[in-house]
Amino acid sequence: MHFFLEFSCITFYYLMLLLVLKKWAFFKNSGITFKTLSRLLTVKFLFGFGIYYVYTYYYPDRKTADIFKYFDDAKYLYEKVYKNSPLQFWKIIFGIQNETNEIHALLVKTNYWFKPFTSNIFNDNRTVIRFNAVIYLFSFGYYHIHTLILCMLSFIGLTGIFRVYHEKFSNRKTELIIACFLIPSVLFWGSGVLKESILLFGIGLFLFAFNQLLDAKNKILNLTIVLVTLGLLAITKTYVLILFIPSIFSWILTYYIRTKKVGVIFLTINTALILFGFNAGKINPRLDFIADLKYKQKDFINVAHYTKAGSTIHVKALNNSTWSFVKTMPDAFINGLFRPTIFEIKNLFFAFSALENLCILVLFILMILFFKKPTKIQLPYIYFGIYFSILLAILIGWTVPVLGAIVRYKIPFLPFSFSILLLCIDFEKIKKTFNNILNENN
Repeated sequence: MHFFLEFSCITFYYLMLLLVLKKWAFFKNSGITFKTLSRLLTVKFLFGFGIYYVYTYYYPDRKTADIFKYFDDAKYLYEKVYKNSPLQFWKIIFGIQNETNEIHALLVKTNYWFKPFTSNIFNDNRTVIRFNAVIYLFSFGYYHIHTLILCMLSFIGLTGIFRVYHEKFSNRKTELIIACFLIPSVLFWGSGVLKESILLFGIGLFLFAFNQLLDAKNKILNLTIVLVTLGLLAITKTYVLILFIPSIFSWILTYYIRTKKVGVIFLTINTALILFGFNAGKINPRLDFIADLKYKQKDFINVAHYTKAGSTIHVKALNNSTWSFVKTMPDAFINGLFRPTIFEIKNLFFAFSALENLCILVLFILMILFFKKPTKIQLPYIYFGIYFSILLAILIGWTVPVLGAIVRYKIPFLPFSFSILLLCIDFEKIKKTFNNILNENN
């Protein structure tokens, strides 16, 4: 009876989400047919269910599995807080008076509201726990309803990224579908009850609304979405928001001054704001980003030792000098973009990521050999993806000492890096070259 009820609820939610795909203008105007969208979403759901079974039968320690720990803390908040005091529950959700002894006594009984090692970095565990606690109000406690909803949120974000690039590269639909929806690592880690699903939602919807706002479409609605998603990114992964800022400024500037020097503007503003970030602590200690990154690296290393992570790698220690960041930048970039390699494959997760990293390298070589020059209108979209991918890869390489974590943390830039590479390759030229070689051999 319990299985029948759960199956019925999951089926109902699934059908409702398909109805959203069919009726919501956001999807109807995406340039992808409902049939294709429904298939892509179904594949995503299957990966979401797949990650559940992987962590149920192959990595059964529920307390250390991210896909369960946020859900289990949300369950506690619902059963022990909401049922006894809805007011206290909503105070926790909105962060009101959470420092009081009464609410602290409730939160201390969760497993992951407080991290084992404290730092001055925002604790984004709480964002995911709060998300799941709200979903729990209408999920009847069924885990896979959480999977469906977070899959849908992630899918909205990926569709937003697709729409932004498809608007200017309308003849490259197939390449963009592959880059946005079918990268295995993004399908796997971006379809679970994890931060990555919320992060992809925030990134994609922000980018879509920002692009619409530039074109003066539905100003009030899109400005509201931009502000809300900025807030969501700030409490989910603050560093992603920070990495967005230079390229967003560059994009706005190139849009309004209509210059041909798009690359120069992106390079200048990114460089200037990065230099400011490295020196902001001298102006205001609260803006000491160097210290924040140093603490983030230390936090990761402590967690790796605490959890006895099996795929730990050596990362060069950062200190309070800018030079320590500059000299480690090449290693950080390689670690963040190209690891794990095919020689470091330990499990299926690593295999996905290693093959994707190899594909990035192959596509990069093909892009150099068969470069397709973007138009002036397309350039801001290309440069945005390039700078976001490079900066996030370097940041990951600086701070993350565990290959298993690198696999997950690089998820936000993979749709951008694959999109840029595929869009800048002249496949017609490759086809002609290949046919010429065949003809010569014959």
